[in-house]
Amino acid sequence: MSAGLTLYYANGSIPSWRVLLALHEKRIAFTPRRLRLMGAVRETRSPEFLAINPRGQTPVLVDGDSTTIHESFAILHYLEVRHGDAPLLPTDPRGLARALSRAHEAETFACAYAPLEQLFIGAPSTAPLRELLAAALTAVDAELTLWEARAAEAQFIAGEAFTLADCCFYPTLAYMLRRGLSLAAHPRLEAYRQRVQARPAAVASHPEGWQHDRVSKPNLFAAARAAVR
Repeated sequence: MSAGLTLYYANGSIPSWRVLLALHEKRIAFTPRRLRLMGAVRETRSPEFLAINPRGQTPVLVDGDSTTIHESFAILHYLEVRHGDAPLLPTDPRGLARALSRAHEAETFACAYAPLEQLFIGAPSTAPLRELLAAALTAVDAELTLWEARAAEAQFIAGEAFTLADCCFYPTLAYMLRRGLSLAAHPRLEAYRQRVQARPAAVASHPEGWQHDRVSKPNLFAAARAAVR
């Protein structure tokens, strides 16, 4: 393990959670720097943080005094290269291709859900929004069908070993569960969720203040279904 790593992150953010999970899985020592987003002053907009990342987005990894990496996928790649003694990618070409592909496909899953966040911020219920929500619910259902089949293939989402694909997929799934997603019709994904949630790294990286449950207030999936009726 090497010292000198600092991670700037937002609690409960999917991109930040990906990196936190990988750091804990690889048992890399780091200094966590949580940035508050919900107060009167967003700490990601402070001059100090903007000097590190002009986009004002988390996560950001700082290695030593001068190396700064933005974007969660870039950080995951950097950690894999710099800390190869605890690899989270298979070495065989087929397994590597599968893990990398599914890691990036987790972002497609997140994007399918993204329109439902409009309900979280209190967007007015208009005809265009209802159409957007209906399309999002359809897209999420299609994604769940795809990932349910993948969860039936092996213990983890890209094979029998935990990989970077799980670092990307599990936070996406867990975030949606927090927002009200039900896995009642997807038992393989539910078993997968329980399996990953029990890992020490998942426990250590779990968002502060969140309980290990699927209760969401508000339930955005229920609200979206009600809005499109």
